[in-house]
Amino acid sequence: MEVVISDRLFSYSFVDGKIESDMIKYIYILVKEEGTKMDDTNLSIVKVDNIKKFWLSFTTWFEDELPGTGILKAYYEDYDNWNGGIYYLGIDFEKEYRLHYGIDYSDILKLEVPQMEDIKMFIELAFHEWVIFEKRYDFTVMVNKRLSRFSIPYRLQNGRLIQEGYKTSYYLDKILNYSMFERKIRYSEEMITSREYLDKKSALDYIIDALQFILSVQDSEKVILKYKLAAKSVNEDKNSKVYAVVKAEIEEIMKISNEYFDIRHNEYLNKAKQAREPIQDLAFIEYLYNRTYALLYLLRIKTDTGKLINFKKDCDNHTSVDQDV
Repeated sequence: MEVVISDRLFSYSFVDGKIESDMIKYIYILVKEEGTKMDDTNLSIVKVDNIKKFWLSFTTWFEDELPGTGILKAYYEDYDNWNGGIYYLGIDFEKEYRLHYGIDYSDILKLEVPQMEDIKMFIELAFHEWVIFEKRYDFTVMVNKRLSRFSIPYRLQNGRLIQEGYKTSYYLDKILNYSMFERKIRYSEEMITSREYLDKKSALDYIIDALQFILSVQDSEKVILKYKLAAKSVNEDKNSKVYAVVKAEIEEIMKISNEYFDIRHNEYLNKAKQAREPIQDLAFIEYLYNRTYALLYLLRIKTDTGKLINFKKDCDNHTSVDQDV
């Protein structure tokens, strides 16, 4: 297996399954397994500490708390009469993995920080094979609570552990301006799943900032031309409906964020001296977030990545992302 770990400033080594640095919270891991096409490679930002905490919580619950609750099938539980009686797992993991996946069991329960793909395989196998049919809802709720608690951007839905966020078959293989773009997207993905108002509001602020950054790299000094160029990156034909839809969506979202609501702005009045309305509805915040998220990723797929990578590399000396585009 080939592993490449990097960010804008540092390089890291991967030795005996461990990353040789504790200095960074977010790492970029590009894993290419032998025999896997590059198009199937998944580039993701992994917050190692969150995965570590989630997995410790999950395994403790799964091994110590779950047996005897009536959620697991009796076949996969054992009972010990000693010391008042105790239920414990009776699962032959090696047999289960060979039977259902055709592979050897990796002893994932003992790993400190497993890969998300391995976590996905374990939880989905538990859902479909070990959990009583009538208790699958209870199992799903307990898993999702832990995913949310530790800000893991996945959820268990209908027996599948799916990643939250933009669904696409396009391979995004570049790390694009970490501090002004990537980091804000990832922070927003963590916070939008929180039940706290301030977290959701911050997530919306961050995703709008990321959208504004991708608009700011367009080759024009005028705002309206930046919007047109961004729309043109999706479809060059200005007479096409696709171009019209994308351009209108950009204009609408930026108008919503700059004029209608208190998104990224502390001023009570907008430029037209009209009052910005505070957003209090959590569901509406999620709606605006997901609408912006979808547009952002469409533009990211279509925009020349060289612009994003090379634009104002010294991010600390620039504040364009905080200005109205």
